[in-house]
Amino acid sequence: MESNEKAQHREAFQIERVILFTDAVFAIAITLLVIEIKVPELHHPREIDVLNVLLRLIPRFVGFFLSFFIIAIYWLAHHRIFRFVQRLDNKLLWLNLLFLLSIILMPFTTAYQSEYGLLRTPWVVYSINVSFTGIMQMLLQRHLSNPALHLVEHPEHEHADLDLSRPLMAPIVFGTSIILAFFLPGAVLRGIPAVAFPLLSIWVGRRYKRAEEAYRSKYGTQVPV
Repeated sequence: MESNEKAQHREAFQIERVILFTDAVFAIAITLLVIEIKVPELHHPREIDVLNVLLRLIPRFVGFFLSFFIIAIYWLAHHRIFRFVQRLDNKLLWLNLLFLLSIILMPFTTAYQSEYGLLRTPWVVYSINVSFTGIMQMLLQRHLSNPALHLVEHPEHEHADLDLSRPLMAPIVFGTSIILAFFLPGAVLRGIPAVAFPLLSIWVGRRYKRAEEAYRSKYGTQVPV
């Protein structure tokens, strides 16, 4: 019994290490987003000069807020899915590292598309980055949902927080924008996520509600927090 308890404590400690490391990477990525917004130096500035500088920074702030909320959404999703984890395996660790790779790249791709927002290539690079993040999130959830691996307490693929429709939203939206980039100007492409995500959220929200009700009816109302 004692050795079993030690093994459980050791496993819990390893899971906590993964979560803490992941949180640190998310924090660094969000910090780097704002560091990329640099204030130009002005010699003998006038009010009109500092106002023009602020106006020129608007595209960077648009990119910052877009990526901030994308990273925040993925951090919340990571928190939701890892609350079910009972043990780790090597594949889960590598999937998590590849997921974090896509997160830590986002400050660069954000700055790239903010600096050259009217061109196609920067937006395509940014869209590939965000789509890759969504795909890795999906692979993480799919791996955790495999009942044969016993990584979670129950067959959690039935739980709403592990439903694959959520992580699929980003690849669908930004993958579509890559195709549209060959027909639409860069300024229009930035508005696609603002229109598409609310519409998809309605559909995902209904799926989430149905899955959550099914989970609670099968396993009770006690859901990990």
